Amino acid sequence: MNNSRFSIVLPLIISLSICAGFLICYVVMGDVFDAQKKSPGVQKLEDVLNLLDSKYVDPIDRDAVFEETISEMLHKLDPHSNYIPAKDMALMSESIEGNFSGIGVRFFKLRDTISITHVLSNSPSERAGLKDGDQIVRINGKNAAGVKMSTDTIMSLLKGKSGSSVNVQINRYGALLSKKIIRGRIPIKSINTSYMIDDETGYIKIDQFSIPTAYEFRKASANLQSQGMKKLILDLRNNGGGVLDGATQIADEFLKDGLSIVKTQGRKIGTKYYTSTNRGSLKQTELVVLINSRSASASEIVAGAIQDNDRGLIIGRRSFGKGLVQEDQKLRDGSSLRITVARYYTPSGRCIQRPYSDGMEDYYNDPTRTEESMFKIDSSIFIDSLKYKTIGGRTVYGGGGISPDIFVPLDTIGTGVFYSALLWGGAVNQFAYDYVKRNRFFENSPWSSLNEFKAQFVVENSLIDELVEYAAQELGILPYQNSDIKHCEKKLSIQLKSEIARQIWQENGFFSVYNDFDNEVLKARSSF
Repeated sequence: MNNSRFSIVLPLIISLSICAGFLICYVVMGDVFDAQKKSPGVQKLEDVLNLLDSKYVDPIDRDAVFEETISEMLHKLDPHSNYIPAKDMALMSESIEGNFSGIGVRFFKLRDTISITHVLSNSPSERAGLKDGDQIVRINGKNAAGVKMSTDTIMSLLKGKSGSSVNVQINRYGALLSKKIIRGRIPIKSINTSYMIDDETGYIKIDQFSIPTAYEFRKASANLQSQGMKKLILDLRNNGGGVLDGATQIADEFLKDGLSIVKTQGRKIGTKYYTSTNRGSLKQTELVVLINSRSASASEIVAGAIQDNDRGLIIGRRSFGKGLVQEDQKLRDGSSLRITVARYYTPSGRCIQRPYSDGMEDYYNDPTRTEESMFKIDSSIFIDSLKYKTIGGRTVYGGGGISPDIFVPLDTIGTGVFYSALLWGGAVNQFAYDYVKRNRFFENSPWSSLNEFKAQFVVENSLIDELVEYAAQELGILPYQNSDIKHCEKKLSIQLKSEIARQIWQENGFFSVYNDFDNEVLKARSSF
């Protein structure tokens, strides 16, 4: 059934969302109900679906309509209660648990060919002899090069049960090699970047909060402390959250014993307090936390605990404002209901959740809030009813999300339509991959270290011209006028150098170069 037909059917079914609620209860608590004594709501929904199935002008997918109805009903309650189909549960579990079973490579598609940017250390692929820069051309005898194969399809072919095997044929600088890879457990790292910015300042970026995040964080911070770290920039920008325990454990690393970290409160589950302990190795480390409008949930718990306890500075832009706690209830068919059961409150008593009474669309796409949060301080929250006090008596404001102590507007200098097209259209990272491979830097880098690369490698104008020509020929990305190239030249040179460093030294390479020009990181370094 196409989307237009589905959009005609859906409003009718959504009107019966309350009936779907009864049916959900029936699915979850099937033993409680007698099949011969269905509730009127359940029977009514079943009657409607039967009528649509037998009378509607076009064929309908009953299961799809029903599942969409469940989601719509839950979204009427709040933006974060949700229905997760059984087919999506595996991916959700991988993200939470922080691992999956596969071969252990990072790749992207270049000219419809699977191009490996990095073979993970100690992975099945490394043991099988794959290398950075290899291109996979066949998987289990099936052609995987020059064909329109989606990333999901590629992943489904490469992932599989631990101990099972997959046969691949790779192209390595023109030579075709066959490899048998025995799949194994692959970690999904929360922390891909941690390094020393200078002799005393460390930098750690957390991408998400999963079950292993706190362990990864302690390992990364201990490594930086061994290198002399006395100050830390903790980057939570674009981190949408995740597991609550990961957030509370990381906040505990910084806070002295007995301080509030966060409170959860719900009508049915009651109130739970999370407090700091005497454990943690960073209680004397100077701290700055970076946030932006895409920092949410667990990220906001960490930022709120640090801010309300006057433990460090929060720098950047107002966070998203996701302060509702969800609990997963697995259904008998393997799907799951993600139900909001509580709210988060920071130590000062602020509710992190921002209002959502205007509906889902406005909640996620509010242009007024985007303007406020990106380029200027959101003055709408500065009202007496939203005032709270930190442990040291400073005034902070509620209203949803965490407002930074130091606001840094989004840096748009040198950006524009052409720059965005190059960046998000894949031109920069594809060109960088080809450049590194063409010069055989994957095999033998001419720089002895990343710091040597930063000092010696210069993006000449001629290289920018090559990138622009590459984008036009390979991806059809063209500037509207010649001035577009000049306008973004400086920004593009930073991005390109950072991306080349990423191809050689992974995420540490990218951020080590890029952060030297990042306004929020620069502000953090000057604010200690």
